[in-house]
Amino acid sequence: MIPFHRLNDQGWARPSLWLYIAMAFLARTWLLFVAAAASRQHGSELLALFYPQTETFYLGLALGLPALTLLALQAFRARHSWVGGLWRHGYPLLLLTWVLDLLLQLYTLYLHHGLFQWGSAAMLMLTLWIGWYLLASRDSRWVFATQGDLA
Repeated sequence: MIPFHRLNDQGWARPSLWLYIAMAFLARTWLLFVAAAASRQHGSELLALFYPQTETFYLGLALGLPALTLLALQAFRARHSWVGGLWRHGYPLLLLTWVLDLLLQLYTLYLHHGLFQWGSAAMLMLTLWIGWYLLASRDSRWVFATQGDLA
């Protein structure tokens, strides 16, 4: 049962700060894309720094789209019934996004022949932590439940 202070005015569970961080992390390629677009002169250099291979950048954009969509839809889930219907399928979609993101990072590590880089290692550790949070946290499952499923 979710405590009342964790519910919004419509009776939906509020996402925790950690769930927001997890969704933003999974949508990090989009955030980097926006930052690169904002810095017009050095945007391509910034993208090349984080994504030297353009294929992984485009895959990162595709993989970040579900998390970015969930971040955008969470505010409207109680106002429109079709958004609430999509929102209920968010948890398995977020888990699938996480698995595919992990596979992309392992593939990139494979392409570099296992060469250790601090940036790649930090991203891999953060990805593993995000996965642990999504799998272990009851809160992350409750947030995607319908109003009637909260009891």
